[in-house]
Amino acid sequence: MQVPTGVGIYDQQRNLLKDLDEFGQEITIALGGQGGDKSNSFIGMPGQKKWIRLDLKLLADVGLVGFPNAGKSSLLNAISNARPKIANYPFTTLRPNLGHLTYPDARVVTMADLPGLIEGAHKNIGMGHRFLKHVERTKLLLFVVDIHGFQLGPEYPFRTAFETAVLLNKEIELYNPELLKKPAVMLLNKMDLPDSRKKLSEFSLSMDSKYEEALQNIDEEMVPKERLEFREIIPLSVEQDPKSLRALKDQLRSHLDDAAEEEEAENRIKELSLEVETALRTSSNSDKLF
Repeated sequence: MQVPTGVGIYDQQRNLLKDLDEFGQEITIALGGQGGDKSNSFIGMPGQKKWIRLDLKLLADVGLVGFPNAGKSSLLNAISNARPKIANYPFTTLRPNLGHLTYPDARVVTMADLPGLIEGAHKNIGMGHRFLKHVERTKLLLFVVDIHGFQLGPEYPFRTAFETAVLLNKEIELYNPELLKKPAVMLLNKMDLPDSRKKLSEFSLSMDSKYEEALQNIDEEMVPKERLEFREIIPLSVEQDPKSLRALKDQLRSHLDDAAEEEEAENRIKELSLEVETALRTSSNSDKLF
């Protein structure tokens, strides 16, 4: 049976049997039975039967992260060839949308618009794990935050842009702390609206010199243990600033290339360390013989 790249195979106890995250990988789950022949009087033997679960995690270069109505679908629509459903109400995106960013030299970068998070997503509330599992296989996280803040509904508290950024950090951390090591960029959207510059100034201070002070005004359970470091924070208007969107494409490409170079260097260091350890171990064993 053929499955898409990115499928994880689990047994009935939800143990991972194999991650098929590269094209052409194969796995044998159950063995076939013995065919009938003269040696067994033409009576065939049944093969193995196993129940498995196939879980597809999207593979993409860039994953869009943010609360509903932050402008993720609008961004994907404006910057790529995707045409996601867009409306002014939460949870317009119910399943991942994938777009392609094309460049003059034929380079193609894939961007995934993932269903919006809500508070408690790590507990599988709302889209919960249906969203967060896709984040695991993206190379770069692009956080989209409304500079004017966010409120899911009347029963939910209003969150400022800074509180939104902290909450997103916390939800990612609670789901899987390893995701905080991924390269991340933040886009502050809706900069065309009134008072945006003032709110940007307040946000920048909270994220920089007054970070610890700003955290004092946030509920303790919202504060992450480990801070997610953003490589760049980009203010713009997805709907009103096409020039900045064109620049954003180049910025994303640059961050992806930088991340790939860093990963390659880290892997090389690990390989060299292993070679040195092996050489020292071999040398030590040789000395013991004499």
